[in-house]
Amino acid sequence: MDNNTSTPVTRHIASASVWEGYLGDICPPDGGSQQTKDVTDALESAGIPCCLVGVAALKYFGAGRISEDWTICVPTEQLSAASSVLQSQSTHELCAPRKPYPKRLFHTFPLFKLKGSVAWIQLVPSSDCHFECTPSNFERSNKSLPYARLDIFAQSLLDTCDLVDLVDLVDGMDLSLEWGIENLQLDGTVDVAWAERKNEAIRASVPLTDSSCFLEVNTAAWGRRETWERIVRGKQSRIGPEIPKEFWATRFRPKGDRDPRLLHEKGAFDSLKDLEYSGDPGNYDVVVVNWGQVAET
Repeated sequence: MDNNTSTPVTRHIASASVWEGYLGDICPPDGGSQQTKDVTDALESAGIPCCLVGVAALKYFGAGRISEDWTICVPTEQLSAASSVLQSQSTHELCAPRKPYPKRLFHTFPLFKLKGSVAWIQLVPSSDCHFECTPSNFERSNKSLPYARLDIFAQSLLDTCDLVDLVDLVDGMDLSLEWGIENLQLDGTVDVAWAERKNEAIRASVPLTDSSCFLEVNTAAWGRRETWERIVRGKQSRIGPEIPKEFWATRFRPKGDRDPRLLHEKGAFDSLKDLEYSGDPGNYDVVVVNWGQVAET
C-alpha cells in the first residue's frame, strides 16, 4: 500500500484557464470517455500505469453521480511525469488549481481541461487514493478504460473513511455483507495514520483560519467491519419514497438487473436513444426499453 501522502507538485498557474470553462464550450460525446481513453493510452505508452477513480469510477460501478471530471490515479512518484505527458498533448490545457474542497487535496494536483469542451482531467497520486497504482489492481471496461478494481476501490474508500463515496459504491453495485467478508479486509480500524498525514498536507496547503479545520478528514478510529455492516444494511433505508422498494434493491439498482459494468459508458441521457415505443405511435404511455441494444458489443 502507498502510504505517503506528501507529494510535492509544481504550482501550475502559468497559462492557466478558468477551470469552470469558456463560453462556447460543448459537452463531448459520451461525456469525454474517448478523450479520456486517449489520455490513459498516452500515459501507458509513457510507462505510467493509471486508472480511473472518483466520480468516474462510481458511475462505472452504477452510482447515479454526475460530473464533468475524469479523475486519473497515477503512481505518486510519477505524478510530475504524468503531468508532463498531458502538457505535451495539443488536446488539453493546464488549468489553475481549483479552490480547496473539504477532505480533498485536488487543489494541489495537476488539473487539465479538454480544449473546447466541458470536461476535465484531474491527476491524483496513488498515495491520495490509498492503494498501489499497478495494473494488477485495475479492471478494464468494455471501452478498455482502466478503472480501479472493485475490491481495491471499495477497500480504499473504507480505509480512508470516504463514506459518501463508499455508500454510493455499495448502492451502485448492490454489494452485500458477504461480498465484503469475501473480498475486503474488515479487521481492525480505518487508517487513522493516513488520515492524520492527509490533514497535515491539507493544513500545509491552505491559509490557517478559524474555518480551515472544516477541510480536514475524520480521524476517528472507526471499526472497518462495523462501518461496512452499517452501510450495506442501510441500502433499503436509503431508497426514497419516490421509488417502490418492492422493485428496487438499492436506490440505483432495480431488483434482478445485471451488473452495471456491462452497460454502455454513456452520457446521462444517451440511453433515451434506445427507447422503442410499442403500439400506436400516438400513445406514449407505455415505453419498452430495448435492453439488447444497451449492452456494448
